[in-house]
Amino acid sequence: MKKVLLAIACVFALSTQTTLADRPVEAAQLPANVQEFVKKHFSGVEVSYAKQDNDWFERDYTVVLTNGAKLQFTSKGEWKEVDCEHGRVPESVLPAAIKKYVNDHQKNHHVVEIKKERRHYDVKLSNDLDMEFSLDGKLLRYD
Repeated sequence: MKKVLLAIACVFALSTQTTLADRPVEAAQLPANVQEFVKKHFSGVEVSYAKQDNDWFERDYTVVLTNGAKLQFTSKGEWKEVDCEHGRVPESVLPAAIKKYVNDHQKNHHVVEIKKERRHYDVKLSNDLDMEFSLDGKLLRYD
Protein backbone atom coordinates (compact mmCIF):
# COMPACT_ATOMS: atom_id res chain seq x y z
CA MET A 1 0.00 0.00 0.00
CA LYS A 2 2.83 2.38 0.87
CA LYS A 3 4.47 1.71 -2.49
CA VAL A 4 1.25 2.52 -4.34
CA LEU A 5 0.85 5.81 -2.47
CA LEU A 6 4.49 6.68 -3.12
CA ALA A 7 4.08 5.93 -6.83
CA ILE A 8 0.97 8.11 -7.03
CA ALA A 9 2.76 10.94 -5.24
CA CYS A 10 5.72 10.69 -7.64
CA VAL A 11 3.45 10.75 -10.71
CA PHE A 12 1.59 13.77 -9.32
CA ALA A 13 4.85 15.59 -8.57
CA LEU A 14 6.22 14.96 -12.06
CA SER A 15 3.00 15.98 -13.79
CA THR A 16 2.80 19.16 -11.71
CA GLN A 17 6.39 20.02 -12.51
CA THR A 18 5.82 19.79 -16.26
CA THR A 19 2.59 21.78 -16.20
CA LEU A 20 4.25 24.52 -14.13
CA ALA A 21 7.29 24.79 -16.39
CA ASP A 22 8.00 28.03 -18.23
CA ARG A 23 7.53 27.85 -21.96
CA PRO A 24 8.77 30.04 -24.79
CA VAL A 25 6.21 32.15 -26.62
CA GLU A 26 6.45 33.87 -29.99
CA ALA A 27 6.02 37.64 -29.82
CA ALA A 28 2.89 37.34 -31.97
CA GLN A 29 1.38 34.94 -29.39
CA LEU A 30 1.62 37.44 -26.52
CA PRO A 31 -1.63 39.05 -25.35
CA ALA A 32 -2.64 42.01 -27.52
CA ASN A 33 -2.13 44.57 -24.76
CA VAL A 34 1.44 43.27 -24.17
CA GLN A 35 2.19 43.69 -27.87
CA GLU A 36 0.68 47.20 -27.80
CA PHE A 37 2.75 48.15 -24.72
CA VAL A 38 5.97 47.08 -26.42
CA LYS A 39 5.06 48.86 -29.63
CA LYS A 40 4.03 52.07 -27.84
CA HIS A 41 6.86 52.42 -25.33
CA PHE A 42 9.69 50.61 -27.12
CA SER A 43 9.00 51.33 -30.79
CA GLY A 44 11.77 50.16 -33.08
CA VAL A 45 13.10 47.67 -30.50
CA GLU A 46 12.57 44.02 -31.30
CA VAL A 47 11.62 41.21 -28.95
CA SER A 48 14.65 39.01 -28.28
CA TYR A 49 12.56 36.34 -26.58
CA ALA A 50 9.37 35.92 -24.59
CA LYS A 51 8.20 33.25 -22.20
CA GLN A 52 5.09 32.34 -20.32
CA ASP A 53 5.78 31.79 -16.60
CA ASN A 54 3.39 29.24 -15.16
CA ASP A 55 2.85 29.26 -11.40
CA TRP A 56 0.25 27.49 -9.31
CA PHE A 57 -2.36 30.23 -9.43
CA GLU A 58 -1.32 32.61 -12.17
CA ARG A 59 0.35 32.82 -15.53
CA ASP A 60 2.74 35.69 -16.20
CA TYR A 61 4.73 36.77 -19.22
CA THR A 62 8.36 37.86 -19.43
CA VAL A 63 9.58 39.73 -22.49
CA VAL A 64 13.24 40.54 -23.13
CA LEU A 65 14.01 43.11 -25.81
CA THR A 66 17.11 43.34 -28.00
CA ASN A 67 18.23 46.46 -26.10
CA GLY A 68 18.38 44.41 -22.87
CA ALA A 69 15.13 45.70 -21.34
CA LYS A 70 13.21 43.08 -19.37
CA LEU A 71 9.44 43.48 -19.10
CA GLN A 72 7.08 41.46 -16.93
CA PHE A 73 3.32 41.28 -17.34
CA THR A 74 0.41 39.69 -15.51
CA SER A 75 -1.75 37.01 -17.09
CA LYS A 76 -4.11 39.82 -18.14
CA GLY A 77 -1.28 41.58 -19.96
CA GLU A 78 -0.86 44.46 -17.49
CA TRP A 79 2.75 45.51 -16.90
CA LYS A 80 4.17 44.80 -13.47
CA GLU A 81 7.88 45.44 -13.99
CA VAL A 82 10.04 47.32 -16.47
CA ASP A 83 13.78 46.81 -15.97
CA CYS A 84 16.08 48.78 -18.27
CA GLU A 85 19.33 48.04 -16.48
CA HIS A 86 21.40 49.18 -19.45
CA GLY A 87 19.28 52.19 -20.34
CA ARG A 88 16.32 54.13 -19.07
CA VAL A 89 12.67 53.35 -18.56
CA PRO A 90 10.75 55.38 -21.14
CA GLU A 91 9.05 58.33 -19.46
CA SER A 92 5.82 57.31 -21.20
CA VAL A 93 5.72 54.24 -18.91
CA LEU A 94 6.03 56.25 -15.70
CA PRO A 95 2.93 57.54 -13.91
CA ALA A 96 2.80 61.34 -14.27
CA ALA A 97 3.36 62.10 -10.57
CA ILE A 98 6.43 59.85 -10.39
CA LYS A 99 7.86 61.33 -13.59
CA LYS A 100 7.35 64.84 -12.18
CA TYR A 101 8.96 63.97 -8.85
CA VAL A 102 12.04 62.45 -10.48
CA ASN A 103 12.38 65.37 -12.91
CA ASP A 104 12.03 67.91 -10.08
CA HIS A 105 14.17 66.23 -7.40
CA GLN A 106 16.63 63.99 -9.27
CA LYS A 107 17.37 66.05 -12.38
CA ASN A 108 20.68 64.39 -13.21
CA HIS A 109 19.37 60.84 -12.90
CA HIS A 110 16.79 58.70 -14.65
CA VAL A 111 14.61 55.70 -13.82
CA VAL A 112 16.21 52.37 -14.70
CA GLU A 113 13.59 50.11 -13.12
CA ILE A 114 9.99 50.38 -11.97
CA LYS A 115 7.85 47.69 -10.35
CA LYS A 116 4.13 47.94 -9.79
CA GLU A 117 3.28 46.20 -6.54
CA ARG A 118 -0.16 45.67 -5.06
CA ARG A 119 -0.06 48.87 -2.96
CA HIS A 120 2.89 50.87 -4.27
CA TYR A 121 5.54 51.40 -6.94
CA ASP A 122 9.22 50.58 -6.41
CA VAL A 123 11.48 52.83 -8.47
CA LYS A 124 15.24 52.52 -8.96
CA LEU A 125 17.27 55.42 -10.34
CA SER A 126 20.53 55.45 -12.30
CA ASN A 127 22.40 56.50 -9.11
CA ASP A 128 21.18 53.29 -7.37
CA LEU A 129 18.71 55.23 -5.25
CA ASP A 130 15.58 53.21 -4.52
CA MET A 131 12.30 54.97 -3.85
CA GLU A 132 8.82 53.82 -2.98
CA PHE A 133 5.74 55.68 -4.20
CA SER A 134 2.08 55.21 -3.39
CA LEU A 135 -0.20 54.19 -6.25
CA ASP A 136 -1.26 57.83 -6.59
CA GLY A 137 2.39 58.90 -7.00
CA LYS A 138 3.28 60.28 -3.58
CA LEU A 139 6.78 59.56 -2.30
CA LEU A 140 6.56 57.19 0.66
CA ARG A 141 10.23 56.63 1.39
CA TYR A 142 13.76 56.20 0.14
CA ASP A 143 15.34 52.78 0.47
